[in-house]
Amino acid sequence: MSDNTNHSTKKYIVTNEQGEEFLLPKYAATFRILMDDKDTIRDVLNSLLQLDHDHEIIDLEYEFEKPIDIFMPENDPARLDVWVHTRDNRYMNIEMQNKVHAFFFDRMQLYNSYLTLRGKYEFNRSDYFLDLPEEERKYRYYELPETVSIWLCNNPVLRSKEIYKDVWSTYSEYEVKSGNALPISRKNRYIVVDLPNFLQLRKGVKTREDFWLRLISRGPLQVPETEDPIFANALDRLRVSRMNPELLKALEANMFDRHEYEALEAEAFLKGAEQEREKNDADNAARDTKRADYLRSQNVPDSVIAAMLALK
Repeated sequence: MSDNTNHSTKKYIVTNEQGEEFLLPKYAATFRILMDDKDTIRDVLNSLLQLDHDHEIIDLEYEFEKPIDIFMPENDPARLDVWVHTRDNRYMNIEMQNKVHAFFFDRMQLYNSYLTLRGKYEFNRSDYFLDLPEEERKYRYYELPETVSIWLCNNPVLRSKEIYKDVWSTYSEYEVKSGNALPISRKNRYIVVDLPNFLQLRKGVKTREDFWLRLISRGPLQVPETEDPIFANALDRLRVSRMNPELLKALEANMFDRHEYEALEAEAFLKGAEQEREKNDADNAARDTKRADYLRSQNVPDSVIAAMLALK
């Protein structure tokens, strides 16, 4: 491994000691280039989900920038980075995130809701479900497929610094308080990966998950040389020299995430409004204190002062 060297003015390109340029896959647009391969997506998912041989993903279909076309009436709806449908009817979404803002968890729930609804829609139209006897299809009318929403975050997101990956599910509040909590269902889960924590906790590359997370968060120059065909092919896709110039132009045009920056602008507005309210409250409290002190100096009873200050 060598340090990332960036002789390019483009923040998403790094150059190695030999002058060869590579894309940094931590941005949504470059992340999709890295993930544009079935073997890569399957290996990333099997690694992140830590699936054993009996449960690992064998085959899948994927789609980039799948629009959230329900509950989003705008002409430019939110889009899922990577939508995955496995052969055994599991539905997954992989999101690459560089900004964590006030509406981040709302966004996670919105995307997960779409994932669940879309997964159910496609599950009911799958060969597996349609081949069931009619009575069984009626019985399983509300059955949901397994859905997993995966968030790879380049900003700190987990409260604990002792982990880099957490699984969020639905729990009983009573069982959480009693210390015996287990997920009510494993069919709908969030996998949240805190990449800054990962880099602090996992030194070197010892597992396939280590390789993928280090590649995604730090770039091609921060992973070891390898003859593994899946890893080698993934690194090859990130070589700038292999890219069509027109694709590079389109890539640069897609680096700006309007929805993300609009959320940050809204957060800044709300923080400014809150700071203004806090300042006004502090000014009013200081004014009331001065008034109360003056009234006490005139021997006005505290009960009367309180009633006078309540009249605003």
